[in-house]
Amino acid sequence: MTLLSGLLLATMATAAAPKAPAVIATVNGVPIKRVEMMDRAWKQYGMAVLNDTIDDILIHQAAKSLKVTAAAQEVATRLRRIMSQFPDEGTFNARLAATGTSLPQMHGQIEEQVLRENLVEKAKGLQVTEAELKAAFDANKDRLASPDAVRIRHLVVANEKEAADFLIAIKAGADFAKLASQVSLDNGTKDRGGDAGFISHGMLLPELEKAISGLKPGQVAGPVKTPMGYHLLKVEEVRPAAPAVFENVRGELRGSLLVDKANKAWPDFLKELRAKAKIETTKG
Repeated sequence: MTLLSGLLLATMATAAAPKAPAVIATVNGVPIKRVEMMDRAWKQYGMAVLNDTIDDILIHQAAKSLKVTAAAQEVATRLRRIMSQFPDEGTFNARLAATGTSLPQMHGQIEEQVLRENLVEKAKGLQVTEAELKAAFDANKDRLASPDAVRIRHLVVANEKEAADFLIAIKAGADFAKLASQVSLDNGTKDRGGDAGFISHGMLLPELEKAISGLKPGQVAGPVKTPMGYHLLKVEEVRPAAPAVFENVRGELRGSLLVDKANKAWPDFLKELRAKAKIETTKG
């Protein structure tokens, strides 16, 4: 369901409430009646909302009939992939807030997308051949290569004095991972002892990337101030760039090619669902 659909249906649901006011605003004494707003909304968007709702019902009926679901692991993998494009959880959440989307909403959107891909793949028998895999590999070798990256741990605290004190403790032998799990403000990495995984060039905030530039495994940088707080960063491992190996990326390639085929097949598949369905609308 689109955002527009959701807003319109929410408006209609509110209008149906027993104690909803008949007049929702006045302009220089001229009333704007709720029923008039509902009528205008229906005339402008009603058919679009109705068609979206019909499509949603047909899709989920077809998925149930074919016993197709969206695997929780695939949904979680895609969500992590999106989150990994941001330097930390705080930045990711800020971007979500700026777009008016919550984490559960994004999860639901990804889940719906995976369901639709799986549905059309099964219904149309979509497959990827070995020849297609090898052709895609040859065409995307540079993109599939592993860039140089560094695996880091980090912890974030609210003020510079705390960060300085923890830095002294770490240099004196305190366990960085244990400290991060106890005090870090970054809930996205806190449960992993601050482990942010491998980070490629350009993925971190400039000030954080500058701080770890040239560090060797085991070395610690900071405190570094960002809008999230004061960071301490520890380099765990440095990974040099490496060319792509077909066997290592065939699973990723197969998934990408299947998604591409599913997206191309989707419009015609949806038309087929509509053509086979008995859809009756009430006049008036």
